[in-house]
Amino acid sequence: MEKESTSIHLSEDELCQLIRQAATSDKNALQKVIDLFEQEMIALSRFIKMPQEDALQTLKLALIELILSGF
Repeated sequence: MEKESTSIHLSEDELCQLIRQAATSDKNALQKVIDLFEQEMIALSRFIKMPQEDALQTLKLALIELILSGF
Protein backbone atom coordinates (compact mmCIF):
# COMPACT_ATOMS: atom_id res chain seq x y z
CA MET A 1 0.00 0.00 0.00
CA GLU A 2 1.33 3.45 -0.91
CA LYS A 3 2.00 6.07 1.71
CA GLU A 4 -0.42 8.96 1.41
CA SER A 5 1.12 12.42 1.59
CA THR A 6 -0.03 15.93 0.98
CA SER A 7 1.85 19.04 -0.04
CA ILE A 8 -0.72 21.45 1.37
CA HIS A 9 0.76 23.55 4.16
CA LEU A 10 -2.09 26.00 4.73
CA SER A 11 -4.83 26.11 7.30
CA GLU A 12 -8.33 25.42 6.06
CA ASP A 13 -9.20 29.12 6.37
CA GLU A 14 -6.12 30.17 4.40
CA LEU A 15 -6.91 27.65 1.66
CA CYS A 16 -10.53 28.83 1.45
CA GLN A 17 -9.38 32.44 1.17
CA LEU A 18 -6.91 31.51 -1.57
CA ILE A 19 -9.63 29.66 -3.49
CA ARG A 20 -11.98 32.65 -3.14
CA GLN A 21 -9.27 34.89 -4.57
CA ALA A 22 -8.67 32.44 -7.41
CA ALA A 23 -12.40 32.39 -8.16
CA THR A 24 -12.27 36.13 -8.81
CA SER A 25 -9.77 35.49 -11.63
CA ASP A 26 -6.73 36.34 -9.51
CA LYS A 27 -4.09 34.60 -11.63
CA ASN A 28 -1.50 34.46 -8.85
CA ALA A 29 -3.96 32.85 -6.44
CA LEU A 30 -5.08 30.38 -9.11
CA GLN A 31 -1.46 29.38 -9.76
CA LYS A 32 -0.87 28.89 -6.03
CA VAL A 33 -3.91 26.59 -5.79
CA ILE A 34 -2.65 24.57 -8.77
CA ASP A 35 0.81 24.38 -7.20
CA LEU A 36 -0.67 23.19 -3.90
CA PHE A 37 -2.48 20.29 -5.55
CA GLU A 38 0.06 19.44 -8.25
CA GLN A 39 1.67 16.48 -6.44
CA GLU A 40 -1.73 14.93 -5.79
CA MET A 41 -2.71 15.44 -9.43
CA ILE A 42 0.53 13.80 -10.57
CA ALA A 43 -0.25 10.80 -8.39
CA LEU A 44 -3.83 10.62 -9.72
CA SER A 45 -2.71 11.00 -13.34
CA ARG A 46 -1.10 7.55 -13.15
CA PHE A 47 -4.57 6.00 -13.02
CA ILE A 48 -5.92 7.78 -16.11
CA LYS A 49 -5.54 5.82 -19.34
CA MET A 50 -3.81 8.50 -21.41
CA PRO A 51 -0.28 9.87 -21.51
CA GLN A 52 0.61 11.23 -18.07
CA GLU A 53 1.25 14.74 -19.38
CA ASP A 54 -2.21 14.85 -20.98
CA ALA A 55 -3.84 13.43 -17.86
CA LEU A 56 -2.12 16.02 -15.67
CA GLN A 57 -3.21 18.83 -18.00
CA THR A 58 -6.78 17.50 -17.92
CA LEU A 59 -6.79 17.44 -14.11
CA LYS A 60 -5.42 20.99 -13.93
CA LEU A 61 -8.05 22.22 -16.37
CA ALA A 62 -10.82 20.53 -14.38
CA LEU A 63 -9.55 22.19 -11.18
CA ILE A 64 -9.48 25.60 -12.86
CA GLU A 65 -12.98 25.14 -14.27
CA LEU A 66 -14.26 24.04 -10.85
CA ILE A 67 -12.78 27.07 -9.11
CA LEU A 68 -13.95 29.56 -11.72
CA SER A 69 -17.47 28.11 -11.76
CA GLY A 70 -17.83 28.96 -8.07
CA PHE A 71 -18.61 25.33 -7.29
